[in-house]
Amino acid sequence: MSFRWKLTGALLLTALLAIGAAYWLTTNGVRERFDAFRLEQRHFEVENLVPFLAGYWRDNKSWSGLELYFQLVSYVRRGTEVFQRPILDRIMVIDTEYRVVGCSEQDRIGEGIAADPQIREIVEHYGIPVIVDEVQVATVIPLDIASLTPLEREFLSSVRQSALIAGGVALFAAALLAIVLVVQLSRPLRRLILATARIAKGDLAYRVDIRTRDEIGRLGQAFNEMTAALESSEKARQNLLTDVAHELRTPLSVVRGNLEGMLDGAFPLTPEGLAPVYDQTLHLADLVEDLRTLTLAEAGRLHLVREPTDIGEVARTVVEGVRTVAAEDGISLEVKAEPNLISHVDPRRIRQVLGNLLDNALRYSPRGGTITVTVSRAGSEVVTSVRDQGTGVAPEDLPHVFERFYQGDKSRTGTGTGLGLAIARELIQAYGGRIWVENDGGAVFTFTLPLLEPPFPEI
Repeated sequence: MSFRWKLTGALLLTALLAIGAAYWLTTNGVRERFDAFRLEQRHFEVENLVPFLAGYWRDNKSWSGLELYFQLVSYVRRGTEVFQRPILDRIMVIDTEYRVVGCSEQDRIGEGIAADPQIREIVEHYGIPVIVDEVQVATVIPLDIASLTPLEREFLSSVRQSALIAGGVALFAAALLAIVLVVQLSRPLRRLILATARIAKGDLAYRVDIRTRDEIGRLGQAFNEMTAALESSEKARQNLLTDVAHELRTPLSVVRGNLEGMLDGAFPLTPEGLAPVYDQTLHLADLVEDLRTLTLAEAGRLHLVREPTDIGEVARTVVEGVRTVAAEDGISLEVKAEPNLISHVDPRRIRQVLGNLLDNALRYSPRGGTITVTVSRAGSEVVTSVRDQGTGVAPEDLPHVFERFYQGDKSRTGTGTGLGLAIARELIQAYGGRIWVENDGGAVFTFTLPLLEPPFPEI
């Protein structure tokens, strides 16, 4: 059974149960209140007869001939119908010896009912005494309290009929609303099913048309966002495969060419001839290791060691390690680090990040330029920046410099795996920091790390 029929059936069943409950409560409530009203009305009618009965006793000093009044009738008109009703209707007059001296049921006149427990109970609950000169001469009780007159039966029937008509109208309205609701729910769901099928077939560019802002609309929006993420992930995967193939092609071509030359005798099999092959194998090893590190970091599976680390001391150590290379290129290095800026990180990974940033700055700094590494405090963060005096990063390349293998300005390309900045971003984010680049008289790469306040944990 489809979702549409299930939902329609559920809504109609709920409406039917609600209408049935409302009908039952309405009719029973009306009947209960009507019975209470009838009882009160019967008691009022009996009370109105007491003065007449008292006057009859006062005039006759007995109840002889009272039964004749029970034979008199009156006529009640309701619309075009006329109902006949006795003047003394549905009552019984009992003397002090519990003999029936007057009754709507003529055959009971003269009957002794002292031993009738039902009559005694009615007398106790509903009996109204007839008192003449402060002496009780009889008791009046109503008969057939539960029986209904034609007018009363017609009233209750009209109430039930009205409740049924109202229930039918309500059920019809509920059915219309159920159909509208089911259509409004099923259409976007069908669109989502169609979209899911197209996504499953590889059409990641397909999007759901969002027409509402309710939960269904938000579901469609979430579906579109998921599809966009899948499309972006698929493009990233394809780009990664393309970039890896491109990066592997060059060193493999160098290795293959040199080895083929040596096998053909074109190149001598000497240490000098093997050196380029060895360099390319090192480059391949670095590329594979960087890819492994980046993949683990992106998947959140990179093992991270944490210990209190002075970021300023790490910066000085890394700068001293590349000072000789920088001097050969005519580039000066400066370190400006505030003391005791401690963060809970792995010093080896932070050295790797700073090494990647310094390597990038050295490649693009002009001879005679200066690279400045600054470590300072900003609120609850340690802020580290690497500034060079090169031409900076093109504005259109700024959002992409941390992407793997991204190359903006082809003239700025150099040696390396092309993964250093991507690895730096993943490592910094793994430690709860941020990293970005901006232009300010050259490229300025900045990253932050959470500041660890004293006392520092033991390691």
